Amino acid sequence: MIYYSGTRDIQLQHTAVALGKFDGLHRGHQLLFDKLAYYQEKGYQTVIFTFDFHPANILKHTRQNLIYSHDERLRLIRSLGVDVLIEFPFTEETAHMLPDTFVREVLLKALGAEVIVVGDDFHFGYKRSGDVRFLKEHQDEYGCMIDSCEKLCTDDGQEISATLIRSMIEAGDMERARDLLGRPYSVTGKVVKGYGNGRSVDMPTANLIPCDDKLLPPDGVYVSETILPETGQVLKSLTNIGCNPTIGDKLDRRIETFILQYRGDLYEKEISVNLYSRLRGEIKFESLEKLREQVRKDQEAAMTYFGEMGR
Repeated sequence: MIYYSGTRDIQLQHTAVALGKFDGLHRGHQLLFDKLAYYQEKGYQTVIFTFDFHPANILKHTRQNLIYSHDERLRLIRSLGVDVLIEFPFTEETAHMLPDTFVREVLLKALGAEVIVVGDDFHFGYKRSGDVRFLKEHQDEYGCMIDSCEKLCTDDGQEISATLIRSMIEAGDMERARDLLGRPYSVTGKVVKGYGNGRSVDMPTANLIPCDDKLLPPDGVYVSETILPETGQVLKSLTNIGCNPTIGDKLDRRIETFILQYRGDLYEKEISVNLYSRLRGEIKFESLEKLREQVRKDQEAAMTYFGEMGR
């Protein structure tokens, strides 16, 4: 995959381009990616076009926590098999670009777009003044085809969106988030040295420190699977998110994963942790023995959960 980030110096030809923020790469986005796969078979160079960070950061001057970190999103997009990923620089100049200018200067001149793939709710240009209707009204003038997708909805009629998924994650509803994403919500990172607290309850953990803009679910204990990218091995695990108040003396929020029936050394190795279900909130126990007892119950609950999943 060819990867452009933070540059306008792009020159492509004969492309099918999917446009969007793609925060979450959820089931609704998959409809666009399926269309790209179709055009790839027809001989087009396929392009995912997004921005080098969330546009809301500039437009609203707010900080937006992301479902996937930059590296996580990049890894997922690589797995899609598209030819090109563009993270276009989103500056004040970009934000004030008129729709017609954006189409002519960026999509047609730089990207060589012959097919533009978008969702029906897509907006672009200054003050979101461009939309699918604008594109379709001018497609003959631009000499390209507009291929749009209807918004995908849940069984109860809610539109699948990053906003909805974010609310599920923030509520700790990992099953619903998994359904909307089309994959388990995950956290990826290098294993770092912890404080060794897990060993006091015979539960050595792999410790991850999430990046600052990573959206995390509420503190608590989660049924999880841990994937070792070096081998692709998938291992059942329990994951605690929080400060470990019973035996911890630090206030920093961490992700600690106990991999069931595994005792290898994972320090400095990159792992991915898929969170499946929230078992309970984080609790401060009266004693280590009470904590050990709860750990045993958590392990039993995790194995029951995996058994029900047929794993």
